[in-house]
Amino acid sequence: QVAALASHPRQIAAPAQAAQGLQRARAWASAMVASVGLRFPAFPPWPPNWEVRVPYLEWWLILFLGTVGLMKAAGFLPHDLSQVAGLVEGVGAAVFLPRWPAVVGLLGKGGGDRSFKLGCWMILAGLGVIMSTNKRKSPTCWSQIWFTFELMRSTKGMAACRPAVIALFMGLAGGLVLQQTDVFGAKAAKLA
Repeated sequence: QVAALASHPRQIAAPAQAAQGLQRARAWASAMVASVGLRFPAFPPWPPNWEVRVPYLEWWLILFLGTVGLMKAAGFLPHDLSQVAGLVEGVGAAVFLPRWPAVVGLLGKGGGDRSFKLGCWMILAGLGVIMSTNKRKSPTCWSQIWFTFELMRSTKGMAACRPAVIALFMGLAGGLVLQQTDVFGAKAAKLA
């Protein structure tokens, strides 16, 4: 058998070449994402993999939280404080996170970076409001928090997550205050 393998060197080299090709493809995809950064509204690269997760996270947060946030704000997905949380989530995901040229221009120099951070912070603040209600048990809420933190960590590093944690807890504190002060009459509506 050794003589047979030695007579066919391509059979031995094929798995090694395939592994090298896969490594080159992953390195190229990783370099492409690093050089391009966030890509919305361009479609993410195909096929999806861990190295190119940033554009997928960005697309998911914009589409999912933009849609769900605006539906909550409009009253289509009612629960405690859903309209407040939905408005904050929706504006963060639909206005700031995509870095629209008009918004970036209004934010001045470094507007794209500032718009991205504001979008993530607003999403987290809205999710913090949700955490203050009984919906905090929902895995959907926690997964969106994780996705937002991963997007920030992957693009801006761990240092960018510190203000994001503050935004999350500000939303949580704001939600608790709104529930205690009963600004929206939720307690009166439950008693009626």
